[in-house]
Amino acid sequence: MPPGAPYSSFVLPYRIRVDEFSNSVGQEMVPALHLLSHTHSDHITGLQAKSFGYTVICSHDAKEMLLRHEVYAERSLHEHEYRAEATRTYSHLKVDPLIYPDGSMYYTGSRDLLRPLPLNTPTEIELANDESVTVTLFDANHCPGAVMFLIEGKKGAVLHTGDFRAEPWFLESITHNQFLQPYLAAGDSQPDDPLGGSTLEAIYLDTASVMSTVAVPTKAAATSGLIELMKLLPSTTYFFINAWTWGYEDVLKAISRAFRAPIHLDRYKHNILTNVSDPALRALGTRDEAVSRFHACERFERCEYVASADPRERSGRTRRGADVVYVNPVTMGSERWERYRQETKLAIGRGERITNLLVPLSRHSPLPELQAFVSLFRPRRVVPNTLIPGLHGLDWRAIDRMFAHCLAGPPPAVSQADFDVDVDAELPDSDLPETEDTALLNLVGGAGAVGLAEKWAERGTLRRKIEMVRSWLGGREQRAVDRVLQPKPAQAAVAGVGGGGAVARPVSAPTRPQPVDSEDEDSNYGEADDARGRTAHLLFAGLAGIEDKPSEWGIVS
Repeated sequence: MPPGAPYSSFVLPYRIRVDEFSNSVGQEMVPALHLLSHTHSDHITGLQAKSFGYTVICSHDAKEMLLRHEVYAERSLHEHEYRAEATRTYSHLKVDPLIYPDGSMYYTGSRDLLRPLPLNTPTEIELANDESVTVTLFDANHCPGAVMFLIEGKKGAVLHTGDFRAEPWFLESITHNQFLQPYLAAGDSQPDDPLGGSTLEAIYLDTASVMSTVAVPTKAAATSGLIELMKLLPSTTYFFINAWTWGYEDVLKAISRAFRAPIHLDRYKHNILTNVSDPALRALGTRDEAVSRFHACERFERCEYVASADPRERSGRTRRGADVVYVNPVTMGSERWERYRQETKLAIGRGERITNLLVPLSRHSPLPELQAFVSLFRPRRVVPNTLIPGLHGLDWRAIDRMFAHCLAGPPPAVSQADFDVDVDAELPDSDLPETEDTALLNLVGGAGAVGLAEKWAERGTLRRKIEMVRSWLGGREQRAVDRVLQPKPAQAAVAGVGGGGAVARPVSAPTRPQPVDSEDEDSNYGEADDARGRTAHLLFAGLAGIEDKPSEWGIVS
């Protein structure tokens, strides 16, 4: 799970662990069952270990994607013929038996640790000799293979959302799902009223964007608006769609459908998307770079039809002399999106040259959508899936207050271990990292893309999230957060530079790719590289005079 997941990613009161497969230091509870919600790399920590040997429940698509996973460095080595075969990161999770010439099979050493379950199919799973649960998977509207888990047992029912996007159509579909209907709030009925259904003990909620109150466009509104702008550009224009992580496939599907054209994909993306269950995704891609104006190939090694003639991508032209427009997904509110579309249409009408387009496709729900989702069920409590470690639970206090009106009753008191914090003594006094929304760290299209994003995209900085936390706190808690937000002398000296802080340098094709986010499964570096780096730091940092000061904010640099 992302940094700060409560209870070491266990779904209490059950010994079930979600999206965390490492052996945590000091972990008291031993998992009886592992669940995998999706394959973004911050949710599969520990699965890379060859010593991992437990069964993992997941979706069919998640299994296919995980077993085909390749980090960028290995993909590049294979494409340049330094590797005879592609190295698949998680191939050790499924080892087929040996087949002899006579057809007999040798099973010693074979295993298949990934157990996929079909969606909307309650499945009974034994946790121990005297305990079993029923697990049901539901589509999470986040990325291919992403699911929510409904866990039902003698200790009550719990819904774990994993990462999800609760758009209006998604909420409507929940009200018609026969397996979730028993847990929907029934008007003014009391919890566990025989006429009003059952009450969820808890919802473990995707809180990655809970600190944003901006209403964002639906995926359909985002993609239809993008298509409208693309159709205004000359029919000779090439497009590079920056699908830098899984979850932006709706953009690819919309473009392919609107222009009745395939999308050029690199070998890796093509191999993944042709093996998922969505027929539209299986059909939209091509490996032939010459047959389409629309490309979502390897962003660090683009094909010649969209490779920039300028290393800094300022010209908006390809090496073949054609115009290329870079399409970048960002977080943008609905009102800004409408203004952006109108201004862009006017610019095109004036004959201005367009080299970058934005699409506001959000993969996580902001607070208004989350509150609407929780209100459908009115559970006894909400448990956040993501917290800021440096706040020592203060953000959980804020989240409790955000959802208090969405619960079946007053939220129960949580463990004192969660909240009994001496905020004056324990909140970090270190500088606040200047982090950005990961989509802004993954822009392509040079300075033009940066300028466009600075003007229109929402800024998901850590500082803004903590300011949002502060607004839900009071008194002594607010004063503690104020101390964190107070600029330090070094920060004050550069305050005001670049306004709200410049968006990071975009990713350009000729440069070495940078690992910008743990959720980016296309990162240049795999977990093995990270592990070697951590080992080297542990052994030699002291000798080199490097101070070992881990981030108190849970930020991966």
